[in-house]
Amino acid sequence: MKFFLYGDHLNPTQLKRRAPEHQFLMLASLHEHTIQFCRWSSQWRCGLASVTPSPGEQVWGAIFDVTDEDLKLMDCFEEDVPPNTFRQVQVSVLTEAGEKILVTTYAANPIGKFKPKAHYLDWVMKGLKHWKLPEEAIETWKSYAPQ
Repeated sequence: MKFFLYGDHLNPTQLKRRAPEHQFLMLASLHEHTIQFCRWSSQWRCGLASVTPSPGEQVWGAIFDVTDEDLKLMDCFEEDVPPNTFRQVQVSVLTEAGEKILVTTYAANPIGKFKPKAHYLDWVMKGLKHWKLPEEAIETWKSYAPQ
């Protein structure tokens, strides 16, 4: 299954743990969406990223091929959040080559507004740099840093 991952899912350590059989396919962006920290993470002790519709904005990430076994592990979220906190949704993403592809991603059922913490954002940043996401993506995530 083609899955669009963003945020902390892109960290290679986490990705190996949650989707050990993943295969990187390509970078892509989810248009008309933004990152929102609308769930609390007991593991990170801060807001957890999710995508939400937002005209004129985009979220960078990568498309991976994941197996059914990977999907079972990813759906568990390591018990960091309550069951059914995140749901799988179908979205169209735009590849770097300009091709639109229908993929699956995770989106949270929002419960409020939370702030991310520096250690969480550092974890995300490692993933962005590992997969060589564009500078625009890195700058966007830097803008979420606590002031």
